Amino acid sequence: MPNYFFRNKLHLSVLSSLGAASWSVYFNIPVNGWAVLTVFILTFSIYQDNRLTDDVEDAANDPEGLKNAQKNEAFITYITSWMLPVVALVIALQFGSAALWTTALIILIGFLYNHKCFPATLSRRLKGARRLKDIYVVKNLTPPLDWATAIILLPLFFAGQPITPKAWICWGYLFICAFFIEVMWDMRDRRGDLSSGIKTIANTFSFLHTKQFLIITSVISGAILFTFTFTKFLPGSTYFLLANNAAVIVIASLYNEKREAFMRKISDVTILLATVLFLSFGLIAFYSR
Repeated sequence: MPNYFFRNKLHLSVLSSLGAASWSVYFNIPVNGWAVLTVFILTFSIYQDNRLTDDVEDAANDPEGLKNAQKNEAFITYITSWMLPVVALVIALQFGSAALWTTALIILIGFLYNHKCFPATLSRRLKGARRLKDIYVVKNLTPPLDWATAIILLPLFFAGQPITPKAWICWGYLFICAFFIEVMWDMRDRRGDLSSGIKTIANTFSFLHTKQFLIITSVISGAILFTFTFTKFLPGSTYFLLANNAAVIVIASLYNEKREAFMRKISDVTILLATVLFLSFGLIAFYSR
């Protein structure tokens, strides 16, 4: 059962939607069930699609998962990749243009990340890249962009609220946290990405330098968050999120390129831990008002 849950990205989908609910509490807006459902649909749809489009690298990284995805190719293609995004757009349409266009943007970014759809002329200019995932560094920035936008901004747009400076700071912090997770996933998938020709931070730096990069940037982002909280720009409960920076440092330190199976298990715990922290943060913010 746990393997089924992780393999089908249900943990990402459920916890991302809970994250959207928790940030709604933090921003003192009503938790909108439709917004929470839309975040679930978007996360589930994009990551299910990714299971099929990462066939070359997953043949080395996760052959069992790829085999399972190919068995369910029709369901993933027609239901999760085509039908569910349309459902998300129909839901968003009921809550205004900002909700609709932001939802459409998230879907578009996910599609361009997964599918080799760039025309030949553009591909030549991008050194052979046919999708966002093929572009160095952009590969690591694209999923965090979708995650942060869905979890932080969509609930605000569904509630008809503007984006305040506090919201942008929270968006930026969640973007950075998701970026850390993406880099750690690439450390785990280093062998498969190398064999498929995908350039990542984890396989262009040495394994040791990638770990050092994660630890240093986590310390810097934690210091920035601490400053905004210490100066009372953000509420005191924000200090709780510093535990996430500590978790990144500990998990990155545990990574070992010779223990790929161990890193894969840790990577599942990473996203679980991060999203539970976001949920807990929302609850703490609620009870500390």
